[in-house]
Amino acid sequence: MNNKVYKYEKYMKKFDHLKGTQLYKAVRMALYLIIDIKRPLKFALSCSSEKHKVKPIKRIEDLVRIALPDDFFEKRQRANAPKEKREEAAVRHKALERWTSLLKTTSMT
Repeated sequence: MNNKVYKYEKYMKKFDHLKGTQLYKAVRMALYLIIDIKRPLKFALSCSSEKHKVKPIKRIEDLVRIALPDDFFEKRQRANAPKEKREEAAVRHKALERWTSLLKTTSMT
């Protein structure tokens, strides 16, 4: 049969107390769209809110943000950045580290 394992299911374990409610279904759909289909947050929230008739959208968003790690969106944004931008940012970061270490050594003397 259909034994496909979805990635969003491991994040839904935090919301077992909501099972059977429209809010649970809306959060589940939003997480599925964000994690497995790789859709933006706003798109996933509006789709799940519209389909499951849960208002305000902020209720869904709060639960989605609780379920996902704090740096989830930052990591995805960095991974989707063009290669040139990533390399450019790495060079800037190294230069910033050098400057901060120089400032620390000069301020200690």
